[in-house]
Amino acid sequence: MYKIMMFTGGVYKFSELKERVHDIGGFILQEMVMQTETMMHLAFPEEEERIIRDKAKETGGKLKELPLAGAEIMVVVPSLGKHHAVDPMCDIAEFLRRKGAITNMMGLARGVGKRIAQITAREKEIIEECDAAVFVFGDFKECLEVKSKICEAVDVPYIITGGEPEVNIEHYVGNIGRKTARMRHKEEIDMLELLTEKIELLINDRRRELDEDPLATSPLFMKEILDLVLPPKAGEEFSTIMQLEGLRVKVEAGDEEKLKNIEIGKRKLSDICEIKKSEYDGYILKILPEAVTGNVF
Repeated sequence: MYKIMMFTGGVYKFSELKERVHDIGGFILQEMVMQTETMMHLAFPEEEERIIRDKAKETGGKLKELPLAGAEIMVVVPSLGKHHAVDPMCDIAEFLRRKGAITNMMGLARGVGKRIAQITAREKEIIEECDAAVFVFGDFKECLEVKSKICEAVDVPYIITGGEPEVNIEHYVGNIGRKTARMRHKEEIDMLELLTEKIELLINDRRRELDEDPLATSPLFMKEILDLVLPPKAGEEFSTIMQLEGLRVKVEAGDEEKLKNIEIGKRKLSDICEIKKSEYDGYILKILPEAVTGNVF
């Protein structure tokens, strides 16, 4: 299993750290150099962590763990009205990003109202393209209990948040309801930490399942190949987004066939992935298990 961390520091021996990552079979996921400051997201085999920590210390930089890196998470609210969206929706999304996740945000078309709240088939498909979801509901216990039922239709791990401290709902985190200001106080940050820990448990459970039935290739390796063959346009960020079981890829119109014919080891991408047009953005590449595809390399 690979571990993903963020390095921050100066330019001193920065290239040596990159070389060390490649030497142990790791990957550079993201890199930013700003005059005398550098930031880099790197992935490496867990058993080689001490080597990377020693090298980072030698350069005078710092390493930060990103427990949700490699996961795409959807943050869902009942509507985009001011009484539902903005706070704490943006606080949750930003906090998850700081833990390494890629986050998207969605307001339901028919999520308003305790009795009539529902999730459409297309919204369900969009949410299920991600690795996990966070449903941000309101403050009233009865409303939370009724609206939580619409989450049961979603076939991905999810967390429900609300203002009530305790509600008899599975995967519930309380004390995060409607707010009129940013979540800045210590007790609010602690609740965001708890929310992150619960999502991390769900993500790690899925990672363990994938370890028992390994994918044909790692999303990390596939991302590196795709970034070489279909490089992002100037100024474009996140043209390929990692997920637990594959990638979300944004390609130019007409590049779909080129995408399918990219070679990964001895096979074409279309042989080892389920490729479908995303209901939200780009294409979803879901890597098949090695037991289905056979040996790729």
